[in-house]
Amino acid sequence: MTENPDEGEQLKREVGRLKREIEELKKKLEKEQEEKEAIKKEFEEYKVRHPENVGVKNGKLYVIVPKNISPERKKPGAKPGHKPFWRKMPVSVDKKVSIPVMKCPHCGNESLSEEPQIRKRTVEDIPVCKPIVTRYLLHRRFCSICNRYVEVPFTYALPKARLGIRLMLMVTWFKIGLRMTEEAIPKVLKTCYGIAISEGEVTQILDQVAREFGPFYNQLIESIRDAKARHMDETSWRIFGENAWLWAFITKGEALYVIARSRGHEVPLEVLGTHPKGVDIHDRYSAYKTLARKTGNRPQQDCWAHFLDDAEELAQNYGEEGQLILRVLKKTYDDAMKVQHTGSIEDVERLYHYMKGNLDRQYTSGNCRKFVKNLLDDKDNLFIFVTNPDVDATNNAAERALRHTVIARKISGGSKSIKGTKTYQTLVSVVKTLEKRGQDMLKDGSTILFASHG
Repeated sequence: MTENPDEGEQLKREVGRLKREIEELKKKLEKEQEEKEAIKKEFEEYKVRHPENVGVKNGKLYVIVPKNISPERKKPGAKPGHKPFWRKMPVSVDKKVSIPVMKCPHCGNESLSEEPQIRKRTVEDIPVCKPIVTRYLLHRRFCSICNRYVEVPFTYALPKARLGIRLMLMVTWFKIGLRMTEEAIPKVLKTCYGIAISEGEVTQILDQVAREFGPFYNQLIESIRDAKARHMDETSWRIFGENAWLWAFITKGEALYVIARSRGHEVPLEVLGTHPKGVDIHDRYSAYKTLARKTGNRPQQDCWAHFLDDAEELAQNYGEEGQLILRVLKKTYDDAMKVQHTGSIEDVERLYHYMKGNLDRQYTSGNCRKFVKNLLDDKDNLFIFVTNPDVDATNNAAERALRHTVIARKISGGSKSIKGTKTYQTLVSVVKTLEKRGQDMLKDGSTILFASHG
């Protein structure tokens, strides 16, 4: 049987077409396999960065701590070897009460022993309080020199106020220091002290106290500017339900808070002015870098807690390269802290050269390479704390100072007005400054208030 030439050519073309399709399918399969491997690699990295015990809230990771219920209940109290703690006995006793026993409380027997044994119990309690209403009679006399009637300055209450300074400071402490709501404060005052005020009066009291502390708030600004070192940080806030920022400026003896619409460098620049003194300690946020340039390139201390946190993330995500960075930074930080702020320029150079000698290499990971480059380029801001006893290695002081305001924001939702914003930033600055100085709002608040007015 003779083969048809046309059919042979047709079969060859068909075989060629099938071979081309097979090659295309192979290439497509190889491409899909590569994409699959890439996705698998990304997923593995994602699992490392987002383990099952980690959640994400507002773009930030947090650890989901599992319940840790011990099968055996531990004995309450201090552990063996720990110093015990007990309530100290009061130094003085205000009154003594004798409680005789005339008959047995169990069986009713009245034939008890003649001489009783005395067992002592000392109990502390609070008295039943009621408000003290005082009517002041202010004498006025005519001054021939001033040509008017004069009287002694009245320091027992704020101008036009019908409530005493101590009571108004207590309301301030309840609201700002203890984060109580306007609804809760009147209930506490009525129940504990028998004083009736409304929720609206709470707001009025806060506004008036804030106005009177205005000069003290301005003094805090000057103290922050003249400080040898200051911590700075910011967190979100709300005004009228719109986004704003609450800034914290913290020194060893002052805490200044400023609420503004902006998160830019203009805010700390307005607070500190163009010629502040001392060292700025911060988390490397770009606004603080810009602030430094606009105020004479003053000394800056970057936060080492942030360096170590970033290095731990690199160690989790990028294997040996990230782990190397973390080891070197931990060793550098530990050596720097051993100096205890009494180091020399030679110590700084030694620390930097050790870090650079171990980190300055080629990295396959772009994130590791970028982190190391930014770190080594920022040499002047790494080790100021080594030689300066006024400078901390971390910005923890500012971050701790913001925790109170973050909780307050979650409770209140922020400020409802511009006036309320200024009231809050003034009062929280006063309350937190007194806490840092070891002072009490009720005992020392009035003294500071009148002293600030001259």
